[in-house]
Amino acid sequence: MIEIAVALAAAEAAVGGIKRAIQVGKDANECLQEFMQLFDARDAVQKASNEERAKHQGKSAMSEALESVIAARKIQQMEAELREFLIWSGQADVWDAIIQERNAIVQRRKAAELAAQREAERIVKRRKEIGLVAFVIFLGALILYHIVKYIIDSWPA
Repeated sequence: MIEIAVALAAAEAAVGGIKRAIQVGKDANECLQEFMQLFDARDAVQKASNEERAKHQGKSAMSEALESVIAARKIQQMEAELREFLIWSGQADVWDAIIQERNAIVQRRKAAELAAQREAERIVKRRKEIGLVAFVIFLGALILYHIVKYIIDSWPA
């Protein structure tokens, strides 16, 4: 599990790297690694926050909430700062393209996750149906066996 503070530090380092690169005259396209680090750190903060909510680790609810909210706000501020920095450096289209692609990826992931969930539910339902059919067939065969046995036993000799 990654700590929230570690993920925040990684995000801050990525934003700093992007700013330095752009200030030196590099194009935003040349800062791919730093952008990836920023968004990976953002996801890591969110994941760590969710994991900490799942485990209580002796923390009070207020301290957990405080840590999660502060981390999320810092990430939002860094992203807003980076967006403004790109806009002022004349590279607003890069930020728009990044956000547009990110949204498309999120939608694809959600659709894939939903499809996988539906498939799992379909498999469970199918197994239940097969089990029910097998039980009914077994029960029918058992009843038929006893009926035939009764008829044979009570048949006059």
